[in-house]
Amino acid sequence: MLRAELIKLRRSAVWPIALALPLLAVTTGTINYANNADQLTGGWVAFNSQVVLFYGLLFFSLGIGLLAATTWRAEHRGTNWNLLLTTSRRPAALILAKVAATAVSVAFMQAVLVVGTLVSGAFVLRLDGGVPWQLVVVGAIAIIAALPLVVVQSLLSMLLKSFAAPVAVCLAGCVLGVASVTSVGLRPLSHVLPQAINTRALNLGSTALAGSGSLTPDGVLPILLTALGLAAVCVALGVAAIRRVKLR
Repeated sequence: MLRAELIKLRRSAVWPIALALPLLAVTTGTINYANNADQLTGGWVAFNSQVVLFYGLLFFSLGIGLLAATTWRAEHRGTNWNLLLTTSRRPAALILAKVAATAVSVAFMQAVLVVGTLVSGAFVLRLDGGVPWQLVVVGAIAIIAALPLVVVQSLLSMLLKSFAAPVAVCLAGCVLGVASVTSVGLRPLSHVLPQAINTRALNLGSTALAGSGSLTPDGVLPILLTALGLAAVCVALGVAAIRRVKLR
C-alpha cells in the first residue's frame, strides 16, 4: 500500500512544499547571519541556530500539516473515500500507509534543510571548520520526533474533508507550542504537544532557544521515547476512528 501512496504523490504538491519550506529557512538564516556576522561569532553553531529558529517554531510543523493534508486530498475527491472505506484492507494498514507516505516527504524536507544548511554555510558564508556532524544527527532525530504530529495531522486530514481545517488546527498547535517552549509555566506541555516536541528536537544543541536540550543521551532519549510512544497511541486512536467511520 505504501508504494501505491507514493505513486499518488508523484505529481502532487507534496514535493514543492517539502522543498520550499526548508529552503526558505536556510535563506532567511543565511541572510540573518550575514547581516549580524559581527555579533554572531559562533560559526556553524550560530548559523544553524539562525536557520532552525523559525523553522523549528513554525515552518517544520506547519509543513507537516500541509504535507498530511495533501497526502489525503485525493481520497476526498470523487468516490475515492467510499472506495477506501469499503476496501478489505485492515484499518491499521490504511493509516500506516498514509503515515509512512507523509513521513517520507518529511524526511525529504529534512534532507533539504541539512544539505541546504551545509551548502550555504560552506560556499555562501564560507564558515571555518569542518562540516558539523551534529546537523545530520539532529536532522535525523527530528524525523522521528515528528512522527506524533504526522499521525495526528494524518488523522485530522482523514476525518475532515476540508484541506484548510487540519492545517488551521496545526497552526493553532504551533502557536501553543511556541508558548510552551518559551514560558516556564507552560513548559510541561512542551513534553507532550507534538509541535513543541518538534521544536525541542530541532533545537538540540542550538543557541537559538533558551533551555534547548543538549545533543547527549540525556537530552535525546526522552524526546525519542516520547515521540514513539505518542505516535503509537495516536495510531491506535486512528484505527478505532476509521473502524467507527466504516461502520456508519
